[in-house]
Amino acid sequence: MSKSGIDAETVGAGRSYWHRNGSAPPPGGETETNAPDRNPPPSRADIVIVGGGLAGLSTALRIMERQPDADVVILDAHFPGYGASGRNGGLMSPLAAPAWLVTAASNPDHAWGLKAINARTAAAAEWARAMAPEAEVRSAELALEATGRLTDCGLREVARGVDSAGISYDLAAGRKRSDVAAMHIAAHSVHPYKLVAGLARAATGAGVRIVSNATVSRIDDEGAAGARIHLAGGSVVQARSVVVATNAYTPSLQLARPPRAKAVYNYMLATGPIDPAKLEVAISPKGFVVELNYAYAFWRIHEGRIVYGGLERLKPVPDDRDLFVPVNVARALERHLAATLGTEAELPKITDHWGGKYHVTATDLPVIRREAGSAIVLNVGYGGEGVALTMALAPLAAALALGKAPPEPELGRLASIIAETRVPVAGMARFVARVAADVVTTTVRGRAPRPARHS
Repeated sequence: MSKSGIDAETVGAGRSYWHRNGSAPPPGGETETNAPDRNPPPSRADIVIVGGGLAGLSTALRIMERQPDADVVILDAHFPGYGASGRNGGLMSPLAAPAWLVTAASNPDHAWGLKAINARTAAAAEWARAMAPEAEVRSAELALEATGRLTDCGLREVARGVDSAGISYDLAAGRKRSDVAAMHIAAHSVHPYKLVAGLARAATGAGVRIVSNATVSRIDDEGAAGARIHLAGGSVVQARSVVVATNAYTPSLQLARPPRAKAVYNYMLATGPIDPAKLEVAISPKGFVVELNYAYAFWRIHEGRIVYGGLERLKPVPDDRDLFVPVNVARALERHLAATLGTEAELPKITDHWGGKYHVTATDLPVIRREAGSAIVLNVGYGGEGVALTMALAPLAAALALGKAPPEPELGRLASIIAETRVPVAGMARFVARVAADVVTTTVRGRAPRPARHS
């Protein structure tokens, strides 16, 4: 195993590999772009966005596109990109509505929604490339890899949903086992922190004021009169409307009607430079792999290094220091990396460990809503698909903040389908039944070779 500097309690430097690689502020540090005296909290604004991650910044930019003279302020407790937006794997998933994969074959609305989000994700990648040229927005191939008979059958059922949506993919033999499948589908990868930092610069250039180190403790919804945003230290900001884009940190705001979502903790590591050939890493530098196992491991190559993640947990690390990783989790993640690489050789040096919480709903779809008579817009619950969905759906959150209709009818239909989606109990039961039947059939008869398929 590698020498990773594991101490007696936790591992990590208080920031992610992406933070370090992208020159983010050190823990507690300040830079020219995040020093609090650059933009002190105002006493009043048209629209206040709480949270300076991808959801908040994308919404701010879309607001300014529709209403360039809007007075928009972003408040962030740390700095833009501190949270999940700056510490994920950097995948813009082409299948960013996983709940609909189970139901698309029997629900035309969900099949349509899968296709619509797939197209919007591709468009959002182009938008991100224009807004943040330094963000390394690149075409990539996503490989969903089965790791055994059960996940192979499950993946083939997922393919039925993708077929129903009319999304192109290839289904071929797996990387390590020829008797199980891997689905290959066009996607995009990004440098998460550089993306957020680039969007922050674009927002500032558009006239948005970003206030870092501004912790919001409470929001009072005064309906037609607007909202009062209370900051730690006693300051108050009056706004016509407020967009809550805090995701896993939302419970700290003491909202009267909080969204139904929970915080899940995910952990990642990065290695030093490696020779992929020596480690038998069968992945293109442009690729992103998700292994369908209990750890839900995912990985990619960045600047000659492996960036690897997985092992979701509900329980935080000690003292809720969400960028740090418990020792047992760090060691487990390294064991999973060794199994992924399929080598008996010593692992490459681990240079970074980090963790973080993100927000998930029961359907894995976000909560984007503004209730009648309320001054608060919720734009949260993005789960593991947030890099894609936050930007793809930002025009909807922006419309709600401005009190306007969605900019196009298709977006309104998509919003309605998201809002009406419930936990697919019946669909999941059918999905499980089909998988179970396939497992039995292939166990008895064996899996017949299946050629790569292009939808």
